[in-house]
Amino acid sequence: MLSTCRALALAATLAATLGAATAPKPTSLCDGGLLAILNRPTIGFSTCAVARHRFVGEFGVQNTVDAAGSNVSVGQGFLRYGLGHGFEADINGPNLVTGSTLPAAGLQDLGVGLKWQFLDRSTLGGAFDLLQNFPTAAAGVTLGAPSTTFNLDLATALGARAGLGLTIAAIDTSGFSKSGRRERYLALQPSMALTDLLTPRFQAYLEGVALSQTAPGAPGAFTIDGGFQYEATPTLELDIEAAQSTSAGVPSHYLGMGFGIAI
Repeated sequence: MLSTCRALALAATLAATLGAATAPKPTSLCDGGLLAILNRPTIGFSTCAVARHRFVGEFGVQNTVDAAGSNVSVGQGFLRYGLGHGFEADINGPNLVTGSTLPAAGLQDLGVGLKWQFLDRSTLGGAFDLLQNFPTAAAGVTLGAPSTTFNLDLATALGARAGLGLTIAAIDTSGFSKSGRRERYLALQPSMALTDLLTPRFQAYLEGVALSQTAPGAPGAFTIDGGFQYEATPTLELDIEAAQSTSAGVPSHYLGMGFGIAI
């Protein structure tokens, strides 16, 4: 994990040394193209809604390792369609999970969502997300009950190159308590991400995420993640990510990569 972080830091330093450029001042934070519009690879969400009649797909793969073993998620699909007037419709999925700490492998629960971008200025952005997942997956993979997430997304520009994003998520979901009974619980998940546009098409980010509880009555978790995004073309973005998490004193980490495509 440390070697991965050093490699990411070295790549950022090299990119900045070779030629960080100042982009023209945008009229909207969302004028940054896919680098601004995509939710991934951060845990927090973008404030930018997809333009009317446009489609954006986000996909990735992630490997998570802790003391108990390792798990892989493939797909991490998030499909977005612009409805106009700051609204977009979303489909959360598909995502295939498998690994040594899971009781079974298979596709996770699917969900639908809606984003409303209520603030769109040159230095400020704001949006709400409502995501509803359903227990569509097989036993051993499904949550076993519906799960609802409500996000408040805020963003601001920090000069010509840097930006700061904040997502406050309220998650109504279910899990197993220490007694083994399934119970519903509410978790809060604030996250803050700092981005730096190293070149007009290459961006680095660093994010901190706190989760109030991971199961009914269970301790929360804290995650620090970072990575890079590269806009290969105006309709294709590539990314890599790395993270370190701690929950109840137990560490874990993940590595991932993915892409976003606009049509």
